[in-house]
Amino acid sequence: MVGQEEVVRTLRNAVAANEVAHAYLFAGERGIGKTSVARILARAANCLAPQGGEPCNACPNCETILANRSLDILEIDGASNRGIDHIRRLREEVNFSPTDLKTKVYVIDEVHMLTNEAFNALLKTLEEPPAHAVFIFATTEPHKVPRTIVSRCQAFDFRKIPAEKIAARLAVIAEKEGIPIAPDALDLLARKANGGLRDATVMLEQAASYREGGITAEALLEMLGLVGREEVASFLEALEWGNRQAVLDTIDRLVERGKDLELFLADLVELLRDRIAHGSDDEARDVHLARGVLAVKRDLFRSLDRRILVEIGLVSLMNERGAVPAAPPRDRTDVARAGAADSARREKAPSLLAEPPADRPRETESAPTRPATAPAEPGFASAWQAMMQEIEGERVAIAAFLTEASARLEQDRVTIAFHPGHAFHKESLEKAANFQYLAGMVRRHLGDKVSVEIELNDGVVRKPSPREALREKAQLVCELFDGRIVKED
Repeated sequence: MVGQEEVVRTLRNAVAANEVAHAYLFAGERGIGKTSVARILARAANCLAPQGGEPCNACPNCETILANRSLDILEIDGASNRGIDHIRRLREEVNFSPTDLKTKVYVIDEVHMLTNEAFNALLKTLEEPPAHAVFIFATTEPHKVPRTIVSRCQAFDFRKIPAEKIAARLAVIAEKEGIPIAPDALDLLARKANGGLRDATVMLEQAASYREGGITAEALLEMLGLVGREEVASFLEALEWGNRQAVLDTIDRLVERGKDLELFLADLVELLRDRIAHGSDDEARDVHLARGVLAVKRDLFRSLDRRILVEIGLVSLMNERGAVPAAPPRDRTDVARAGAADSARREKAPSLLAEPPADRPRETESAPTRPATAPAEPGFASAWQAMMQEIEGERVAIAAFLTEASARLEQDRVTIAFHPGHAFHKESLEKAANFQYLAGMVRRHLGDKVSVEIELNDGVVRKPSPREALREKAQLVCELFDGRIVKED
C-alpha cells in the first residue's frame, strides 16, 4: 500500500493482536486503495502464519484467496446489489460457518448505494454479528451512509496519495515492466492523477501503448490533451493584462490542436492556486481571476459550444477586471504591446477591486441590516447553486424545500431561513435523515467545518404556491375584462 500509512499500521496491529473488528468502513476518493486494503485484510484475517500482522501469502488459506477459489471471501457491488432482497440473502448466508477458511469476509463496495430498506435489514446483522464474519464497507460518499451503520463500524478515512509517492511508485512499476520514462513525465503523471494511484497506473499503461520507445512529457501532454505550464503561464499573463487578441488566439490554437478546454482551465486555476500559496504580488487579483475561471469551467458541461462559452466567459472576466495590474509583464513583448494599446481604455474602466469614490459612501456604512436573503461571504452563491444542482439529481424533495428558503453563510455556519408560512418545510428538513444528508452536502461544497442551522424568519419573502400564482393571474384577467371567478377546481 502507498500513502495510507496510518490505516495500514492500525489494521496490522489489530491482526497481530488477534483483535480484528466485525465491521469496517473505508471512506475516501476513488483509486486510493480502499478495496486493495480490504483484500489484504481478508487474507491477513485468515492467514495461518501471519508475520507482524501481514499475511504470509504462502499458507493454504492465502493461496486459496489469492487464486480466487475461496467461497468465504465475497466481494459485493453495492450499486448492483442494492435492494433489500440481496441483503436478506446475505443475512441468511452469513450465519453458516466458513467453508474452508477461519473467517468469512464480506466486502461491499460503494455501500452508500444501498437503499434505506437494505441498510435497515443489514443493521440487525451488524448489531449481533456472528463470530466468524467480518464486514468491510467501502464508499466514496460516506455522508450517504446512515449514522446507525457508521456507529457500528470502525471508520477509516483514506487520504489522497501525495504526488511524490505516486511518482516513486510509478518509477518502480516502469522499471519492472521495462518501460523507459523521463523523470518530468513521471512528475506530470503524478500531478494529473490527483491523488489516485489507480488513475496514475492506467495513464502509465496508456502512455506505454501510445508511444513506442521512451515516454516523454511532450508525448504525455499530447496524449492527455494538455498544454505545457509555460503556455498556461503566457495565457494567464495575457488574461491579466487584458490582451483580448492573445487570449482569443490561444483558445483558437487549443481548439485546432484538439486540446480539452476544461483541462486547460483546470491547469489555469492550478497555476493561480500555486501563485497564491507561494505569495502572490496581488492576491486579490489572483483570487478574483481564479473564481472567474472556476465559474467558466463549472458551466462547461451545460454548454453545446464550449469554445464560445470559454471565449465569452474570459472576455467578460477581463471586462470586470478593468484596471491594469501594478507589476509589469515579464519578458512578454506581445503582451506588453497589447497592454500599452489598451492602457487608455483600462484607465477609464472601473476596477472591480478599486476603492469606491470619495463622494459615494461605502455600502457597508449606509446599508441597513442584512436581510435573510443576502449571502454573507463572497463565492457563497455559486457554491450554493452547485450544491442545489447536485441535490436536485439525488433528492428532489429536499431540493424543492430549499427552493422556498433563503440561505446565508456567516463564518462557519450556514443559516437556512423559511417564511413562517413554510414551517412544514423547516420541520421536514429537520428530520434526522434529511438533516444528515443536507449537512453532508453543505460540508462537501462549503467546507468540513461548516455547520447548518434552520430557522423561521419573517424577513424571508414567501413565494406563492402554483395554485396561488394561478389565482393571481386569473384575478388580473377578471380585472381586465370586468369578470369574476365562478368556480375553482
